[in-house]
Amino acid sequence: MRRLRAGELIGLRVVDRNGREAGSVQDIVVRHREGAYTVLGLVVGRSAIAGRFGYGDSLAPPTPWGHLLGWLRRHERYVEWKDVVALREDRVEIGVDHQSLPRRWRDDS
Repeated sequence: MRRLRAGELIGLRVVDRNGREAGSVQDIVVRHREGAYTVLGLVVGRSAIAGRFGYGDSLAPPTPWGHLLGWLRRHERYVEWKDVVALREDRVEIGVDHQSLPRRWRDDS
């Protein structure tokens, strides 16, 4: 698989195994352990404004903002890195149907 820098992935469109558009790469989920970074997956969708405010799955928003930020994240989906089958200059190809993608990422390790 072609190697890309993280910044090159952001904004690339994501295409599922059926050739359907799943959105674009909004964020990259990584784990830092023992001095090494491991890519866990990609957040895809229309925008990631709520995540850019710092309210991902690890930080709960203040009560008045919870519904608004949830609404802003309604199109976000998570692609596990193992489901990425190809990195092209203009797109990321995934080996699953985009409708089966979960809405949130989980680090179960």
